[in-house]
Amino acid sequence: MNFVQVAIPSPLRQTFTYKNQSKCDLVGKRVLVEFGRRKLVGVVTSQSEEFNEKYKLKQINEVLDDIPLFDKQLLKQIVSISDYYMHPIGIVFESFIPSFLRKAKPQTVLEKYVIKTEFDEIANNLHDLTKDQTKALHSIKAKDSGEILLSGITSSGKTEVYKHFIKDLINKGKSALVLVPEIFLTPQIFNSFQKTFGNKVLLNHSGLTAIQRIKVWLASKNKEPKIVIGTRSSIFLPIKNLGAIIFDEEHDQSYKQQDGFRYDAREISRILYCAKARIVYASATPSLNNINRANNNEIEHCVLDKRISDAPIPKISIHQTTQHKTTGGISNELLKKIAENEKAGHQTLILLNRRGYAPIFMCNSCGWIAKGNCCDATLVLHQNVQRLKCHRCESVWGIPKTCPDCGSHDFTYKGLGTQQVEELLREELPHANIVRIDRDAVSGKTRREESTTNIKDTKSKIFIGTQLLAKGHDFRNVSLVIVLNMDFGLFGADIHMQEQTAQLIIQVAGRAGRSGIENNVYLQTRVSDHPLFNLIQTGSYHKIAKELLVERKKLNLAPYINLMYLKAEDANPSRLRKFLVDAKKELSQEDLEIYGPFDSPVTKIGFKHRMFCIIQSSKKQKMLEVLSKFTKNTEKSKKEISTWVIDIDPINAV
Repeated sequence: MNFVQVAIPSPLRQTFTYKNQSKCDLVGKRVLVEFGRRKLVGVVTSQSEEFNEKYKLKQINEVLDDIPLFDKQLLKQIVSISDYYMHPIGIVFESFIPSFLRKAKPQTVLEKYVIKTEFDEIANNLHDLTKDQTKALHSIKAKDSGEILLSGITSSGKTEVYKHFIKDLINKGKSALVLVPEIFLTPQIFNSFQKTFGNKVLLNHSGLTAIQRIKVWLASKNKEPKIVIGTRSSIFLPIKNLGAIIFDEEHDQSYKQQDGFRYDAREISRILYCAKARIVYASATPSLNNINRANNNEIEHCVLDKRISDAPIPKISIHQTTQHKTTGGISNELLKKIAENEKAGHQTLILLNRRGYAPIFMCNSCGWIAKGNCCDATLVLHQNVQRLKCHRCESVWGIPKTCPDCGSHDFTYKGLGTQQVEELLREELPHANIVRIDRDAVSGKTRREESTTNIKDTKSKIFIGTQLLAKGHDFRNVSLVIVLNMDFGLFGADIHMQEQTAQLIIQVAGRAGRSGIENNVYLQTRVSDHPLFNLIQTGSYHKIAKELLVERKKLNLAPYINLMYLKAEDANPSRLRKFLVDAKKELSQEDLEIYGPFDSPVTKIGFKHRMFCIIQSSKKQKMLEVLSKFTKNTEKSKKEISTWVIDIDPINAV
């Protein structure tokens, strides 16, 4: 074979031709090649005897693999993934390669990282299933492949169902992949599975070192039955004899990558494994998309509608702040309930989806508000480190001594953050055990493990945190949940906001009363008469989803129509708008609806202005074909714009 096509990690949506001096079959192998002035590691996707173009070709510098990393079927699937997401093929290939192998290291160096393990026997410590759980398990086990939605109210025993399912797979010599939405959740799930399945359980996420991840990657390739617990990117692991993929909290936004290669792990699983493994979507608050697919019999559906041990469903009450006096942003009546709950020896969970101390730092004299020059977002006050931080680009600023507009020294802050709530409660309840859980508090392995230990502990304490608190944790002694400042999730142009707000509130409410104790949930709000709050008070996500789907169907919105966004950013706002206006003209045709361009919810990040167009169609295949043609034409014409991307199956407009 004289010529090969190589996928190289570059922004260009094509492969590149090189001469193959070795005359060996290189398809699926990594090679080192010269690309411009750099040497890069690429993957050979195909080969041929002839090359008709008159270009002067470079030769492959080095063949890095003796055995192909990718077989021909997987190569085809990766190409189809690249085509579907309209993303450069070399970058898509890179997602399947661990960071350790993205460097020019020969395959032979991997031998010292292979873990040879005598696998433990499966412990007989699984709980007996209820009648409803057994019925759900039989539905999942009925087929070896295809998709099924496992929906069940919080604390209904969904995890126990798929543990029994996985045990059955392991006994058949098959492996399983359990995906969780956040790194913060991995210690809890990993420890739980390890108690039952011993060293058959592997852990994979971006917080591990490159060496740790290559060991997991190599272990995934062996034929022994195993369970991998991991976050979104674990979908790219080459797990042998994979029998099932479980999406825990399947509704979570974290399964969709929000920058670079904007893949959805659920869609990747369908492309790679739907025909040969069981894909289980588990959630108490399933995505409207999957509920609609289940309603249309596109996927199977099983339901758990009772809590284990008949634990009471949380009672949700609306607490109107305009009718109560507040201290530091929390109603005095709710502060009293927190104190009573702490005195009774129970735990309280306070959800405020805003980290930091205060979201606005301003001058009391002239009204100047602190903003960074890089992003169109206010700088958040972090009192504990005496810094202002941008939560968009994570830049850090010193607190000014004088106002840059009027020279005053009189500063104040507005709004509420988790750090401020923590400070308030430490003043009000000096003897209480208060634990804050947000990205600032749980960054790093040690902090994550400390937080997991705190969650397991049933002693009286008060948890304060962001949405991390709502994601799948098994609090055993929480009897009071207070949700602060969720009003922003009820308004806005993004169709996903109300769905995501309802999911978050129902999920955090579900942390209460899991061990059978009496429980109450209070939503502190200024808009108590909002229709969504009336639905949330029922505590039934089924009713909420049904109503939201009726509304979307009337308006012909997703999931009843296919939705994609053309997102773009550039330092020059005029050039940015012109690009999107021209794109809209090119894309406008029969069967496609194009709206915009609109400013993004955050109009500037990292010195670049951001805008987007909405693209809708009832004919997805035609939509993809038109957008694919647009992508190729735009690449050839080399538009003078910093960045643009087609966001397939988007979850927000940011």
